[in-house]
Amino acid sequence: MPAIEVVLAGVGEVAHVRTLRRAGVTDAQIQRAAAHGRIERVRPGWYASHLADVDQWRAVLTRSKIGCVSALSRFGVWSGFSQELHLHVPRSASHLDERPAIPVRGASLGVWHPRTPERRREHRFVPLSSSSSSNLKSSSSSNSNANPTQEQEQKPLRHWSIERRPESALDWIVSPHTALAQAIRCQDRENSAAVIDSVLHERVLGLREVRSIVRSLPRGVHDRIDAYTGHPESGAESLFIRRLVDEGFDVVPQFNLEPHGRYDGVINGCVLFEVDGRGFHNSAEQFLDDRDRTLVGQAFGIPVVRPSAKHVFEHWPSTLATVERVVADAEIVRAARSLPPIVLPRP
Repeated sequence: MPAIEVVLAGVGEVAHVRTLRRAGVTDAQIQRAAAHGRIERVRPGWYASHLADVDQWRAVLTRSKIGCVSALSRFGVWSGFSQELHLHVPRSASHLDERPAIPVRGASLGVWHPRTPERRREHRFVPLSSSSSSNLKSSSSSNSNANPTQEQEQKPLRHWSIERRPESALDWIVSPHTALAQAIRCQDRENSAAVIDSVLHERVLGLREVRSIVRSLPRGVHDRIDAYTGHPESGAESLFIRRLVDEGFDVVPQFNLEPHGRYDGVINGCVLFEVDGRGFHNSAEQFLDDRDRTLVGQAFGIPVVRPSAKHVFEHWPSTLATVERVVADAEIVRAARSLPPIVLPRP
């Protein structure tokens, strides 16, 4: 008989009793493990390991599943700026508990989807929602003077929809197909486009699957797939590119300056850019490679702008002003020297 902790780990630390039985775990094993505190009963028929996190508990206790960007983040996908817990609710569901009591012993680290490869987990963590974090704190205190507005903000966002791929869903989380469809409709244009880019870059879904999902949604969101889809390699890069395009710049992503390496892209055929989408580098070698590309561009007389993710997310007006000035100066220099664009404009 398989160890119940091993089975739970294989399905994301939370499961319905039916899933445990299908994996070969007996009812006697479940009862003994619960009695000895090795696992916990979330609600009748549902069990969790001690590694299960508070958002998982909240989903199960409200008879929901983690969905939308909250689900995609567990695959290592860009999940925008929303701090709320997004829950998937079947259209036939009723009698949902809005704010269940969640025990303090819920894990403080988010659980990755078990199919998320290790390479995608390195130096990263699953963000837990502010709503569940606040609920966790409030469950350990008896503060009766809670701010009603704060209470309203802590409620999870619910997506009433069908599960598109039941065979790819787990007991506590929707399939990536359903999560993406929800996120495209839930997020604004630039963030939903960034979600699509990330889903493709992380190889959670293929382009054909993504196109099929977008086509199945209302026409108002069909513009989430555009000429840049699948090229940006981070959420910050995706937002940077599309914001510049909206400002009237010509942007070519993923530009190779042979034989010196690839850049995130080039603006108006005269300025290279690199968006530091993460706050770390995989190695000292990667760090030096990044600096080498900047020096190479400058050696060829090609300016390189290198905003960080924080510049894109939190300081966009000053970032845009910097790009405008660098591009304007570079165009003047290239015109004075009769130099053609380093990338010819697209027809």
